[in-house]
Amino acid sequence: MLLPTTYSATIIALILTAVLWGLWPSTLKLDRKWRFELYAFDFAIGCLLTALALALTLGNAGSSNTFTFEDNLTIAGKRNIGTAIAAGVLFALGHFLTLAGIALAGMSTAMPVAGAVALLTGTAVYAIQTHASTGGMSNAGLYYAGAGLAVSALAASYIAQKAGAAAVPRRKGMYAGWKSYILAACGGLFIGAYPMAMESSRNGEIGLGSYAAVLFLAIGALLATPLYSLYFLNLPVQGEAIGVGAYFQGSGKQHVLGLLGGAMWACGAVALYGSAGNTFPDAPKTAAVIAAGLGAAAVGAVSGLTIWKEGSETGKALPTAAALLLAGAVALQFLGA
Repeated sequence: MLLPTTYSATIIALILTAVLWGLWPSTLKLDRKWRFELYAFDFAIGCLLTALALALTLGNAGSSNTFTFEDNLTIAGKRNIGTAIAAGVLFALGHFLTLAGIALAGMSTAMPVAGAVALLTGTAVYAIQTHASTGGMSNAGLYYAGAGLAVSALAASYIAQKAGAAAVPRRKGMYAGWKSYILAACGGLFIGAYPMAMESSRNGEIGLGSYAAVLFLAIGALLATPLYSLYFLNLPVQGEAIGVGAYFQGSGKQHVLGLLGGAMWACGAVALYGSAGNTFPDAPKTAAVIAAGLGAAAVGAVSGLTIWKEGSETGKALPTAAALLLAGAVALQFLGA
């Protein structure tokens, strides 16, 4: 099983995760006519196929004495596998809500909000868990300081949305920026919760390795995608209700973009979960996941402002401030781990 074995290789893997997770939403924006509800099908398929390919190749790489992906499957507990699949179901819901936010108001709005709420959720759950098991978490000040920066990022995004709502003519319905803010915040709750389930699936002697954990997470996400997609297609946040049959009317380019987005996410996930335990052997693996996720939110926000030229209604100062605050939260979370 190919895993980072040095500190420098682990840091590179974490940076790779942040970049891949921050840039995959661009595959949705490359074709604005393709509904996110339909894009999500290809995303889930691409994620599963890539996770399977990585597991069967890199997961089985190494010498004859190396513990492989296939070895892991033979000893993995059914409860661990079920927990990883449940993590995929949680991730898929958070992913759908964040996609809806991105489709409405762009990456510079949705990703900082989702990342900040995910940090607050993860920090709260971790604090409860460590208080119950050890009486408190180490380096709590750094974790809470990071959470404070996340709150500041939410406030900056809130002010930006308030200014944006005032800058556009009043019309029927909710301003898209507000709707995006709410959807992304709800998505962040589930994105912040699923790493806890993933960590649980990897614990113990019969826990899942990084390749197996990501594979079963992808299976859970694919199983849940039709349910979530049908809901959003029938009760759309934007546009008219359409049937799931519209998926088969998509162009080859649209399907390839979705597959590519899923492949990018899966590669980032394998890099992250393969490195988390090596970098933080005595600290919760969730800390690395949260730090990489926040880094991805910052990368996504910056790419939305620079590549996709978002933030034209109210300027780029506040969205940029939100991205920088998230970057500071990443640093504090990393140091806290």
